[in-house]
Amino acid sequence: MNKRIVFSTDLTLAIVWPITLATGLIIHAAGHGIVQQGVQFWTVLHILLGILFFTASLLHIKAHWRWYKSLVRSTKCHSKITMGLSVAYLLTIVTAIILILQKGPADIHWGLLHYQVGILFSILGLCHLISRLKFLLNHFCRGK
Repeated sequence: MNKRIVFSTDLTLAIVWPITLATGLIIHAAGHGIVQQGVQFWTVLHILLGILFFTASLLHIKAHWRWYKSLVRSTKCHSKITMGLSVAYLLTIVTAIILILQKGPADIHWGLLHYQVGILFSILGLCHLISRLKFLLNHFCRGK
């Protein structure tokens, strides 16, 4: 895959991720009565950002598909952070799809699971980003 596409995808993920996290936290706060206005706006924004993040993450996964294919042979030399991130990603996506497809008010259990897995995903995502920050900054500074 073209290095510019990979870099643009990674940059998109790095920008969209904290905003998606923030909107998710606002929605969660609304469930506790902390935020009382604009909840529908934050929910729609969270879903739209989630779709953008999902699309960019598919490109990211495609760019690193060899890493995933190599998991079939052995997980010994693979980053435990990235493997945990991948599992948390799948759980976050699955719970998001369940919440979106539900008719009527969101089920509190699926919503809470999505929130908890989303927090884990965000922590692992931050660790993943930090471990690759030097590479991303070098690539960005060189303009390649």
